[in-house]
Amino acid sequence: MTPSGDAYPIDLHTHSLRSDGAYAPGELVRMAAARGVRIQALADHDTLAGVAEAVATGQETGVRVIPATELNTESEWGDVHVLGYFLDPADAVLGERLRWLREDRGRRVELMVEKLGALGYPVRLERVMEIAQGGALGRPHLAQALLEAGHVPSYDAAFETLLSKDSPAYVARVGLTPLEAVRLVRAHGGVPALAHPGTVALELEKVLPELVDAGLAGIECYYGSHSVDATVRYLALAARYGLVPTGGSDFHGRGEHGAPLGGVRVPAASIDALDALRASDARVSAYHVEPLGRAR
Repeated sequence: MTPSGDAYPIDLHTHSLRSDGAYAPGELVRMAAARGVRIQALADHDTLAGVAEAVATGQETGVRVIPATELNTESEWGDVHVLGYFLDPADAVLGERLRWLREDRGRRVELMVEKLGALGYPVRLERVMEIAQGGALGRPHLAQALLEAGHVPSYDAAFETLLSKDSPAYVARVGLTPLEAVRLVRAHGGVPALAHPGTVALELEKVLPELVDAGLAGIECYYGSHSVDATVRYLALAARYGLVPTGGSDFHGRGEHGAPLGGVRVPAASIDALDALRASDARVSAYHVEPLGRAR
């Protein structure tokens, strides 16, 4: 049990308002600390901009913050997201690549705003940007704007209708393929893991060998929406391909997406394995956060 008894001590998948979360990085870490989280990965989409604030707050509150990002990809494989752990926010080359991805996200939202207006669901782009508060623009901000405008009955309903992939307002990303995302993380000294594998449209057994060959090192076995059977299946795949079984809440603080902070049990062995991979990789980033105590 955690000191507060409200949460498990490890959460390797959280988001702040630097991308599509609802809380500032420091506030997010304070919330996690209050719930009993001791190790937390800040994994905002396509950015490391919140890491410095999160780490500073973590040092104040006793939370080890792992710098990470979640890379969305575009392919026939479905929603394949790659978590990159232990990336360096001072890496200028990586920063430029992430900036390009964020700019594409912004253009995509602009096009969706135009399409929604033509379909009779007008929202102001300026309001969408206000909701984002300087973070990487994405559909969550657009969903909030649609809710405020009265076009949908709830935040989650926006994703089920107007923002779904089969909606005429949907605009596909122009970004990385899954293999490119894995290679990008590896090239910059990070440890790549497949996020929420249940969103992969194709059979995992068909795509995992390619991802592993590209450098995939982990798979998110522990996830709030996974059934027991799904978790067992993903753990078996992790064992078969030599992947670290990771996990986390995917907390955003918006709608019903994800679990509460620290709401998913992740074993300490996962952190040990990730740290071991990081230590053994010659390309590991010089950016280092000292552990503030092992989670039990």
